[in-house]
Amino acid sequence: MSSVGNKKLANCLIIRCLTVALFLFIASNEGFAQKVDSLKKSKPDSIGANAPLVNEVKMDSLGKKKVKVKRESDLALYRAAIFPGLGQIYNKKYWKLPIVYGGFVAIGYAINFNQNYYQEFLREYKYRTAGNPYLYPQYQNASTEQIISAKDYYKRYRDLSIIGMIAFYGVQIIDAYVDAELSNFDVSDDLAMKIAPTVQPTQLAYGSSVPNNYYVGVSLKFTLK
Repeated sequence: MSSVGNKKLANCLIIRCLTVALFLFIASNEGFAQKVDSLKKSKPDSIGANAPLVNEVKMDSLGKKKVKVKRESDLALYRAAIFPGLGQIYNKKYWKLPIVYGGFVAIGYAINFNQNYYQEFLREYKYRTAGNPYLYPQYQNASTEQIISAKDYYKRYRDLSIIGMIAFYGVQIIDAYVDAELSNFDVSDDLAMKIAPTVQPTQLAYGSSVPNNYYVGVSLKFTLK
């Protein structure tokens, strides 16, 4: 029954590729990666938590104004929910669009792949239960039990692919929301980190007469100005 086995192998490769693609999409989110250069220590305003977002104007090293656009996370969430990818476009993360649409295309292909073979084995099974030997010549050497097993296999992975489609839809919504939230943060100027070499004595047992030995290491010191 090599034809059935080859189809199952192809299906496993598709599922594994989709799993890797989903993992890469999650890992690409700055919220999951926790990149330091995209974070800022939030400061409460005097107006309140519901104050409208105001664009921040800074001066670069050449004396030119740089406007940092404040993004509303709720708006990014609604856009991503209405149509996949709109949240990423709102956040100007255009490089994520191939991941979003490529993911939906790949999952759609997996659903169609499993649905087609499920229907094929279902027809083969119904044809045999009607008293006929076989419907498709490539399955003439397969037993009825093998046909049933293959039918259930593709039905199960078709359902899992549909669940994966729903999960991927939710992930791209969360991704748009988190990106919009983190776009309003940056590293605070009051936070400084200092890295310096250090020499530390070894710890000896109490009352030991053996002289201390020393080892060289690196110290990290965080300072809030």
